[in-house]
Amino acid sequence: MRHEDAAEREARRLGPVFVFSGQGSQWVGMGRELLERSTVFEMVLSACDVQVRRHLGWSLLEMVTERDAPLGDIEVSCPAIVAMELALAALWRSWGVEPAAVVGHSIGEVAAAQVAGVLSLEEAMRVICQQGRTMGRLRGRGAMAVVGLSWERAGVAPPGLEGRLWRVIHASPDWAVVAGEPPALEQALAYWRQQGVVARWVDSEVAAHCPQVEPFGEELRERLVGLCPRTERLPLFSTVTGGDVAARRLGADHWVRNLTEPVLFREATGALIARGHDVFLEISPHPLVKHWLESCLAHAERAGTVLASMRRGREATQHMLETLRRLSGSRPRESRASTRFRVVDSSAEDGC
Repeated sequence: MRHEDAAEREARRLGPVFVFSGQGSQWVGMGRELLERSTVFEMVLSACDVQVRRHLGWSLLEMVTERDAPLGDIEVSCPAIVAMELALAALWRSWGVEPAAVVGHSIGEVAAAQVAGVLSLEEAMRVICQQGRTMGRLRGRGAMAVVGLSWERAGVAPPGLEGRLWRVIHASPDWAVVAGEPPALEQALAYWRQQGVVARWVDSEVAAHCPQVEPFGEELRERLVGLCPRTERLPLFSTVTGGDVAARRLGADHWVRNLTEPVLFREATGALIARGHDVFLEISPHPLVKHWLESCLAHAERAGTVLASMRRGREATQHMLETLRRLSGSRPRESRASTRFRVVDSSAEDGC
């Protein structure tokens, strides 16, 4: 029987890892209930709304509450998802649930960096608004699909499709996401299904994390000049690097890589598990990575717990309370929020 070392015991003591998801968790009306019931949630979303109006010219608050909101548009869904995640993280912390570490899948890394204190809220929303604008220019050129293949097997294209597909997300030991032009990807899915491989389309109008994005990288870099990453207040694990990352490296270049390079989710979560973390709380409007996390835990032969913040179509408050009871057995006290979360981080910190 393997014994835990001191670092692993400390990781278990500190609390859950906050896991911020990427594209696909959005749903119509996802912010309506918590906006009505939580002043903390409303405070953070309102602060994000100010930044979205500044950068994109539309109302975030309307997009997360209206029944006809165009959340299928990637320029809308990107800032909407990250804003929801920042508000959910603030609400959890106001209830006394503090993360031991943070990690973000794809665009979720923007929210993770803000919660870790590396980016101010204004900077985080600037990054995600510009990333969404960039991906909007790719609409219709590519598509993505989840396949039940290892990373190595996903790198071997079906016959006749060599050079037309890319591995874009190393999700877990058993799952990967591949991308390509829609006709090529459709052929690949048909081939894999004939081989008995589970394969399904990702609900996305673009193919991120692949060469299709690279021509727009320099333009995105120019739009993000002037970011001033600060020293992290929490351990931050990156799905760009596949492990922990020094805050000073999270300038404009990092956020270009975050959009253009493959997502190393399996590597980042594997590093967290190796440090002793085994409780993961997904911060998103709907769980996307729960199955992947469970796969990573299973392959590491670690018993663990993976919990979700919200689920599509379920009463958000009730679901969060159920999760809270599993985490701590206590009821929330929102009045603690004012001492636990600052909506606007000072850009003067760490010399900026």
